[in-house]
Amino acid sequence: MTKSKTFWAALAGICLALMVFAGYSVYERISLHFSGDTIEVHPVPVPQEEEPAAVEKPARQAATKAPEIKAATKAPEAKAAAQPAAQVAGAEKSHAVKTAFEYKDAKAKSVQIAGSFTSWKNIRMTKKNGVWKADIFILPGTYPYHFTVDGKKKLDPGKPKAPTGDSLVDVN
Repeated sequence: MTKSKTFWAALAGICLALMVFAGYSVYERISLHFSGDTIEVHPVPVPQEEEPAAVEKPARQAATKAPEIKAATKAPEAKAAAQPAAQVAGAEKSHAVKTAFEYKDAKAKSVQIAGSFTSWKNIRMTKKNGVWKADIFILPGTYPYHFTVDGKKKLDPGKPKAPTGDSLVDVN
C-alpha cells in the first residue's frame, strides 16, 4: 500500500482547496448576516389571528351567565366569531405578483434567469425582437437574481446590486 509522493501531494492539494472553498462560503454567509441587509430568500406571509373585541365580549358574557344558554348558543357564536377572523386573514394574505423581466441582447443565443424566487434554478427566457423576456409570479418582497447569458452570469444594469453580487428586484 505504498503510494507515490505525487498522489499524497495531489490529495493534500484537493483537501486544501475544499477547505478554502468551505471557509469562503461560511465567510460570505456571515458577512451577509452581519451587514444588516434585509434580503428575503423565502418570505412567508403570516396571517394575524386577532378577533375583533366586539365579537369576543358577547361570547364571554354568554359563557358566564348560564350554562344552558352557553350550550344552546354555542354554534351560532362560533360561526360569527370565525367569520370575521376568516375575513381578516383573507384580506391580509399576500398573493404572487406577475413580474416581468427583460434582458436586451440581440446577439445572445440563450438567456436564463435565476434568483432566490426560483430557488436559484434557471428559467429560460423567450426572445422577441432582440429582447429576452420572462414573466414570473413572485410573492411581495426583495429578492436577489441574475441572468445567465450564453453560460455566463450577468447582472441587470438598471437594478440595485446586492452584497452577494446579484441584482435586486423589489416586488410590491
